[in-house]
Parts: sequence; C-alpha cells; structure tokens
Amino acid sequence: MTNLNEVFGRVNNDGNVDILFINDGDRVTRLNVDGVYPVNSALSTRYEHASGIVLTVEQCKALNIEIE
Repeated sequence: MTNLNEVFGRVNNDGNVDILFINDGDRVTRLNVDGVYPVNSALSTRYEHASGIVLTVEQCKALNIEIE
C-alpha cells in the first residue's frame, strides 16, 4: 500500500486532483490513509481503485499532498 510521502497531485479537467507516484507519475490505486474517500466512491483509499485515486483539492490540502 502506498504512503503519503510517495505521492503528489495534479489537477484534472474536472477540478479534482489525480493522485500520482512521485517517482514515475503513474496513478496511485491504493493509499494508506484512514477515512479518506475518493471522488464518487463509497470505498476508502485503502481499497483498490483500478482507474486511480482522485481526491478534492480540500482533501489534498488536509493531507498535505503537494499539488502541481
């Protein structure tokens, strides 16, 4: 499972933030954080999200995820 210090965010066309790996820019599919739910998902980030995790800008700020 991926830790917060391994990721960054990039704002997408919808105004939300795609969560990506710092080392290669690939989409993160699981994130080791309690109580955080991706946009339009009933499953937390601890579960597999095959198309990648998308968070709101507010969620990223609360988690101290750097946004490009």
